[in-house]
Amino acid sequence: MLFPSLNADLTLDAKGRVMLPRLLRNALELQGINRLVAFANGGPHGGLAFYTMEAWQALAERHQSDDPMDARARLFALAIASTAQTTNIDSSGRVLLPQTLRSLLRIDREAYLFSAGGWFELWGRDRWLSRGYPQAAALWDELFGFGSLDPAQVSSTAPTASTTLAGSTTLAGSTTLAGGTTPTGGRGEE
Repeated sequence: MLFPSLNADLTLDAKGRVMLPRLLRNALELQGINRLVAFANGGPHGGLAFYTMEAWQALAERHQSDDPMDARARLFALAIASTAQTTNIDSSGRVLLPQTLRSLLRIDREAYLFSAGGWFELWGRDRWLSRGYPQAAALWDELFGFGSLDPAQVSSTAPTASTTLAGSTTLAGSTTLAGGTTPTGGRGEE
């Protein structure tokens, strides 16, 4: 499911619930979706990602393994699955944000939500404005330049980046979004 493009400033109520924007609620209702999986995307410095149950299952199947020595599967378990929690959308269109995730991600009363294709994210508004957006925009500009959004300027020789589930992006020895620089010997692995 692709979510409609949207962004919104939201306010959590005293119980830690947030009212989903009408456009998002309607899209979920049309698909008969009333449960989501939420997890910390980008570690403790990122936001709270929401996936449909179906999308979460596909993500987990792609990254989990029966082999405890599989480094990628172990990292997925530690960085992503360890924070994953199922949330319900109530009859009023509200989602209760789990206290553990609100604390980990410092999501207090004021929040910012945006959709990103097959998922949507919710950040503490101050953290989004001071860290999330500025870092993402700077990294996008460094890797691709904002002119790359113009279809007439897209070339087949444009650099490619690999974004990990934890929000880090690598490009031929480049950077991570959530926490500094990560040198690599070549292109980032998917």
